[in-house]
Amino acid sequence: MRWVRITIVGVFVLAAASAALAGNLASPRGETTAATIASDPPDLTATAELRRMFMKPGQVAIAVTNHGDASVRVRGVELLTESFASLGLQEFDTEVPPSVNARDMLVQYGKARCPDGVDSKADPASAVLHVTTEDGAEHTLTLELSYPNGTLDRLVREACAAQALAATARIELGELTAAADGTLEGRLSVTPLGEAALDVTEVRGSVLFEIHAGASAPEAGGVAVPLVFDAHRCDGHVVGDAKHPFGFSAWIAIDGGEPVATPIDVPEDRREALWAMLDARCAEPE
Repeated sequence: MRWVRITIVGVFVLAAASAALAGNLASPRGETTAATIASDPPDLTATAELRRMFMKPGQVAIAVTNHGDASVRVRGVELLTESFASLGLQEFDTEVPPSVNARDMLVQYGKARCPDGVDSKADPASAVLHVTTEDGAEHTLTLELSYPNGTLDRLVREACAAQALAATARIELGELTAAADGTLEGRLSVTPLGEAALDVTEVRGSVLFEIHAGASAPEAGGVAVPLVFDAHRCDGHVVGDAKHPFGFSAWIAIDGGEPVATPIDVPEDRREALWAMLDARCAEPE
């Protein structure tokens, strides 16, 4: 009977080996399921946009459009261009559903490089996106931005102009005093740091405050502009949602050239005075 037992054992061994061989031929890596098949990269495009109402200085909106049929989640964005110093990957956690409407990723950009001074323009740029698809797969996509790019050209021009102005002039908002009608009065002083001739051509307020500027006049080798501040909007939701209530800007011409836009720094005590004026003016009966 020994040979019978040997024969039975041999049959089982042969059957097991055959099954294993068949499995390996069907799945060279041992197992193939839908979960281990990597998904295709999602069909995304990106553009550079400006959303002035919602952006801080030094930000650009990378607007991502999903042309596929399933949502993706953006985990990180990096702006790559020779025109701005790289700040590396910036983290996000934003779902982008399939739609003709883009989702904005507000991305910080670094210091501008200005090889041609205030006449510099943007070099080619791309947005690197780290995304996950619905199956959990991770993808890194490099999306070319249009070139030439009007949005990035504008940001480079503004940043390079600001650098030139910072090296040329000191800009200060003076003390604010209450006027008889409840508004605030002050002066914007622009003092040259060298020999350049300076002039203030325009001053603008913000979503909450309007500014009325008088004519500029010589002062201490530079110029000074009288300003009147008043409430612009009193709507509760506007006041509560204002991202840049003190986003004031001045346009300054250097040696008679094209005026350069620059932000006006508002010290803390001036901010407190402006808030108090806004509260008082908005509380007045119409």
